[in-house]
Amino acid sequence: MLSNRELFLMNTAQTSNSPRLVEVEKAEGIYLYGPQGQQYMDLVSGFNVSNIGHRHPKVLEAIRQQLDKYLHVTVYGEFVQAPQVQFATDLLAVLPPSFESVYLTNSGAEAVEGSMKIAKRFTGRRQIIADKKSIPRKHAGCLESHR
Repeated sequence: MLSNRELFLMNTAQTSNSPRLVEVEKAEGIYLYGPQGQQYMDLVSGFNVSNIGHRHPKVLEAIRQQLDKYLHVTVYGEFVQAPQVQFATDLLAVLPPSFESVYLTNSGAEAVEGSMKIAKRFTGRRQIIADKKSIPRKHAGCLESHR
């Protein structure tokens, strides 16, 4: 029988020539744990998904409460969602008055994509000019295709 590591290498496309191959069984706080209990400090934090640690009790409770309502309904800026509205309101309360609204995203690529959509909406223009080095490197491919 093949190991998870072997199956990973066979069945999952890797994005680098030398993937880290750290097998993760669970995570708690700032640590990742392997199947034999190996402990690794998580210095990536799930690309900011776990930036206050894995399985934080307050985050788990908020997730449980939200799961009882809905998980995901649509892209931001289209449906009125109470948690999003509350967060935006709280955020704007501590930002300078020149900030009139926020567009919440979970990555640099989404932020750039949202900015492009909003700029087109408000200007009525269809073309975008961008600096070649302004694209977030994590998701560069999807945005470079817009050139």
